[in-house]
Amino acid sequence: MKAWKKRDCLVCLVVYKESIKKVESLKKLKDVGEKWLIDYINSTLKKLNGTFLPIGDDAVDLAPTSRLLVSVDMMVQRTDIPEGMNWRDVGYRAITSTTSDIASKGGRPIAYLTSFALPPDMIIEDFKELWSGMLEAVELYGGAIVGGDTNTGDQVIIDVVCIAEASTKIIPRSGARPGDMVAVTGLFGVEAAGLHALINKVERPISRKVIEKMIRPVARIKEGLILTEFASASIDSSDGLAESLHLLSEASNVGFKIDIPPVDPLALEYSRQVDVDLFDLVFYGGEEYELVVTIPREYWSIACTEVEKAGGKLIEIGYVIDQPRVIEILWDNQYRRLSKRGYLHFTD
Repeated sequence: MKAWKKRDCLVCLVVYKESIKKVESLKKLKDVGEKWLIDYINSTLKKLNGTFLPIGDDAVDLAPTSRLLVSVDMMVQRTDIPEGMNWRDVGYRAITSTTSDIASKGGRPIAYLTSFALPPDMIIEDFKELWSGMLEAVELYGGAIVGGDTNTGDQVIIDVVCIAEASTKIIPRSGARPGDMVAVTGLFGVEAAGLHALINKVERPISRKVIEKMIRPVARIKEGLILTEFASASIDSSDGLAESLHLLSEASNVGFKIDIPPVDPLALEYSRQVDVDLFDLVFYGGEEYELVVTIPREYWSIACTEVEKAGGKLIEIGYVIDQPRVIEILWDNQYRRLSKRGYLHFTD
């Protein structure tokens, strides 16, 4: 019989450890149970300064120093998570989506509550990636995840509540007045192009560029905080620029003349290469997390300066008119009426 050499034993040990890692990586939630999941989540959480109750208690206590803003957003696998998006990006977007609503009101996140419905067959490593993406986004925006709930379901459902401290002024949707300027914090169309490329598996050199921009949007917290001093109305644009303009129009009982459409050059290039409608990408695509704001003209210059100091930008796209619910877009050298159209749950 051949004698085992030390080197052979080391090779066997390495192979054994790698086999164990492979088995562990394929474990599913049903193999470990809810208690393990809760313990894992709690082990990653940090206690907020000034709070009394420990992590894992029945509730969390907060000690706010100002008025609070609260927003909630749900992500459902079947309708909100396109095939091909990795779990870390899904988690990042779940936090960003809720935070963007807070940004539009001029809030600063202090705490998040996260609840999940998860399939028993979900691989543990996939959940860890999902959770890592959420923690990454919270690190970017500030605050901390302080609690939540877990349950079982036939698909992944993520529910995120963001609790934020408000500035001295909260920006409503209803404050736009005729003559105010209309502005956005970024260009539009590329995120919708990225979603189109991902869903339709478009294999073009430009596809990777637009997909990368789509999977990692940024909620405009810094811009929102500054705009509390200048904006008369504000909304986030995650449901599409057209929907956001219509909601602002309805809330403020005004109309808009949009004579400088905020077209992202990448969206223009994608529409030409793939033959998709650029107008639809820009106004009806959604997936952006920019702010759409109105600003009185006398504040425009100082608002731009202050936002730029914080590393952001304000892009003028038009002005408010005294024609309730009338939105006209200058496109191909002529004005066209912007219809209200976008994705609606339960009907689409």
